[in-house]
Amino acid sequence: DGDGDLDLYTCNYGSPNQLFINDGKGIFAENARQYGLDINGAILMAAFADYDQDGDLDAYLLGHRHYRNGGRPPKPPTVFKNGTYEVLPNYSKYFQVNLNSRAGFKLDAAGARDYLLRNDGGKFVDVTEESGINSKPWQGNSVTWWDFNSDGLQDIYIANDFEGPDFLYRNNGNGTFTDITTMQMPHVPWFSMGADAADINNDGHLDLLVVDMAGTTHYKSKTSMGAMGANNEFMLTADPPQYMRNCMFLNAGKANRFLDTAYMSNLASSDWSWSVKLSDFNEDGWTDAFITNGIARNFNNSDNPIDKETLINKSEWSIYEDLPSRPENNLCFKNNGDLTFNDASKEWGLDELSMAYGAIRADLDSDGDLDLVVTNLEKPVSVFKNQASGNRLTVRLTSATANTKAIGARIEIETSLGKIVRENHPVRGFSSCDDSLIHFGLGKDLNVSEMKIIWPDGSSEINVNLLANHHYEFKQSEKAKSKNTPKNPTKTTLLTNSSHFRDIGQHWEQPFPDFKHQPLLPNKLSQYGPGLARGDIDNDGDDDFYLGGSTGSVGRILLNLGNGRFQERAFREGILEAGSEDLGAIFFEANGDGKLDLFIVSGSVEAPPNHERYKDRLFLGQGNGQFIKADKKSLPENFDSGSCVSAADFDKDGDLDLFIGGRVVPGAYPITPNSRLLSNDGSGNFKDVTETSALSLKQTGLVTSAVWTDINNDSWPDLIVAHEWGPVKLFHNSKGVLKPKALETDKLTGWWNGLAAGDVDNDGDLDIVASNFGYNTKYKATIATPELLFYGDFDSDGDKELLEAGFENGECLPHRGFSCSSGAMPFLKDKLKTFHNFATASLQDLYTETKIKESLQLEATTLSTGIFINESSKGNPKFKFKALPLLAQASPSFGITIADINNDSNLDIFLAQNFYNPQIETRPMDNALSILLTGDGRGNFEAMSAESSGIVLPGDSKGSSWGDLDNDGHPELLITTNDGPISSFKLNNKSAINPYVRIKLKGSKNNPSAVGAVVRIQIDQDSQMTRTVTAGSGYLSQDPYSMLFPANIKGKKATVTWPDGTITSSSIPRTSNSFVILR
Repeated sequence: DGDGDLDLYTCNYGSPNQLFINDGKGIFAENARQYGLDINGAILMAAFADYDQDGDLDAYLLGHRHYRNGGRPPKPPTVFKNGTYEVLPNYSKYFQVNLNSRAGFKLDAAGARDYLLRNDGGKFVDVTEESGINSKPWQGNSVTWWDFNSDGLQDIYIANDFEGPDFLYRNNGNGTFTDITTMQMPHVPWFSMGADAADINNDGHLDLLVVDMAGTTHYKSKTSMGAMGANNEFMLTADPPQYMRNCMFLNAGKANRFLDTAYMSNLASSDWSWSVKLSDFNEDGWTDAFITNGIARNFNNSDNPIDKETLINKSEWSIYEDLPSRPENNLCFKNNGDLTFNDASKEWGLDELSMAYGAIRADLDSDGDLDLVVTNLEKPVSVFKNQASGNRLTVRLTSATANTKAIGARIEIETSLGKIVRENHPVRGFSSCDDSLIHFGLGKDLNVSEMKIIWPDGSSEINVNLLANHHYEFKQSEKAKSKNTPKNPTKTTLLTNSSHFRDIGQHWEQPFPDFKHQPLLPNKLSQYGPGLARGDIDNDGDDDFYLGGSTGSVGRILLNLGNGRFQERAFREGILEAGSEDLGAIFFEANGDGKLDLFIVSGSVEAPPNHERYKDRLFLGQGNGQFIKADKKSLPENFDSGSCVSAADFDKDGDLDLFIGGRVVPGAYPITPNSRLLSNDGSGNFKDVTETSALSLKQTGLVTSAVWTDINNDSWPDLIVAHEWGPVKLFHNSKGVLKPKALETDKLTGWWNGLAAGDVDNDGDLDIVASNFGYNTKYKATIATPELLFYGDFDSDGDKELLEAGFENGECLPHRGFSCSSGAMPFLKDKLKTFHNFATASLQDLYTETKIKESLQLEATTLSTGIFINESSKGNPKFKFKALPLLAQASPSFGITIADINNDSNLDIFLAQNFYNPQIETRPMDNALSILLTGDGRGNFEAMSAESSGIVLPGDSKGSSWGDLDNDGHPELLITTNDGPISSFKLNNKSAINPYVRIKLKGSKNNPSAVGAVVRIQIDQDSQMTRTVTAGSGYLSQDPYSMLFPANIKGKKATVTWPDGTITSSSIPRTSNSFVILR
């Protein structure tokens, strides 16, 4: 009521909520009806904020669920009416019809609606529907007010249980809200519980942790998974997608998206969680996470499933009442300051075993740090005294409005650790309300030079020179009463979306049931495209493209019209091969006629092994954008399902030869397919010379990418090959014979996806960037505890099955659950009977030591995306691996572009990220937006935020290429997407005229673009710029044949090592931005 003292509002089930008004003397009077707050429903939680900035507190009431005594009636309380099923009126409060089931419908427990109540001068008015808030009955567990986009308006996050979607509502500033969940978030938790918002990485943006019920151990996980098939439909159709784990939503600021770093942050699972509190408990300047855990009964025990028959005349509680309770340890995670957290529960004395629900943080003893109070079921409240001794600063605010406690105020301070932001929202977690004290841990800082307070009405004021270890109280001053908060200046991003491909249709995938053929596949193998070829196929001076087609569709020629626009043409020449799936593709000179030809690798698993659909294809260019199919004798018979293609003159006979990577044996993953080395006779006729020139290459493994480059500067192109379940392997070229070179880095087996060559440390040799699956998945691989894959006949039925396995506390355990495993191998159900037995069994217990030893075993010892730094000397190849920064590991990476994108004379790295097609237990790995990393010329890289780079790609990004599409001197970044559109980004700042110099090499008749050549430009005594010409690299992609250098190379000398080993030197003109060097 705005009189300066605290009132009490209680939420009730089955009776009106109550409001107890404090008279300031310790006497309370119940006045809910007078204020319009006497809502009679199943309200679990109330949260207050001044969303309309009129100076008083409005209310959001979160509905949960009504429980019917006696459970479900014997006959479904439904009626078929107006073409659909409806619940009878007397039961509609308790049950709802779900029409998404293939069975027609199913009857589920109904939730209870939410309410948004606007405070009109002391009278609360229901404005739920008119404000845009969803009024359908969901089973809510928490509501969080926060200003996620820093526009001064209070937004809302609603966490709903079960199949109800979570909602992120953006405050539009006019009394309405817009649900932007699917526009901003990649997914949400399935069983969302408590939530809290805070800035976990000190970048000035509020992040959000929403907890679920995912088990922290193998046993807990496997006994709560249930029958996965029963939820397949929901998992495939939920919008937004819902995952059975916690989500750590990292705010990308002006990019208007959230990443999810939960796995990478070590926060993906925390058991049956309720409240979460994000605060700096150890006062080191970084926000930590405290989570309460436990449940009255083990309701999600898969050995005690509840079905509709079980619930007839019974409530859920009556079924579980006689079973044991499930106390669990509360957890507290220490923020390491790098987006990762460590479990500090035991060290900090917070690992109490209980059934804990609510939690509040407050400075109970006025010593300046945050203590914790936790409510427990069937035991007393727990109080935890914080004994931290770090530097701190506390603030209490008093507003000049009826919102006296300044609920919704925001405070920003700058420290040596970054910009720290706090919001004054005491209602956080699960049904809990904190003190409105605002606390900052300061680490080693002894003062705060400036503190900005943004009051709930939007006005702001600044206080300076605040000392650490002090408590401050601020009252809203007269000068801050007007809304004088300056608008955030719009930051210019490095890149911005371009419209080059707006007339081009998206890549299309025809669904294929991979898991029907191999039920325990880790990932689908039919959706790894599209491939992208790049080159000037109509000889008009600009680059055109070939975009690969999937099975059932034809690839497309994208002709550059010269004005930054592209014209799409179906690749009619390949219409007879529409059943083939295009993967790797390159434009290259095959027959020496001066017209670029097209080679396409056929892949996927959508036909039986050795099917003619897997035959690779060569099309001869006519110089006008048209092609004709090469004579069938031009290529050797090869019916392996392939992946990549890369061209080089490996035998130094003057023409371009081809390496073709074998990807998979359809229906027999992970058996090694054949890879091929094809020698060109100069007329476009290719011979398979694998047996004679590269014997070890034929069965090298599951190849995903390859690139030719001269690693040891002996003028012979070496071949680097990336493998799934294998290393990044070097095949050293010994005068036309490729031999595997044993390296220390061979122990780094992974799920490598892409390769690209570039001199990232300016030392004159070529390093290799390799993309991998990163750290932000359920998989964790090290040399000591690798990820494992077994392939053998484990059930003795004559067919081979797959087993994924990993380690927990030194024991090798299966990744897949009982439901999926026994579905593929029914003997497990007969042998084990229960989820409990499966969860307590080791891999050897399940499948016997003998069967495991007889099986094919593969391992991955690292999932890091990183750089193989070239440390070769005296002709001896040597690599040192260096992982890229943590944000680069936030999702699986595929496409790689190495280029000086920010024009600072140092090479940068772009990674195309995300993977949408794992098996259903894993769920899509859609956590990132792709990423740009800027280099310092010494081999070090810094991840650029999406709001700085301008790159926002939430889709299943695959290939990438960098170059000038419209010949305006400003290159563009091109990215392909599986089952999605082509995206392109152009440099945002065009103030500099022609900031790049383009160098093109003119080679021999059969290698006119001088593929394999290396250009070096000495910058100073200690560094040089090095570029190489490739034909096929990254991930199923091709870079332009021309090279881009910063304009500061004008007047310097370019030294070219040509493909035949000849070295020439040329001066770069000072007056031209395009330069051709002749052989």
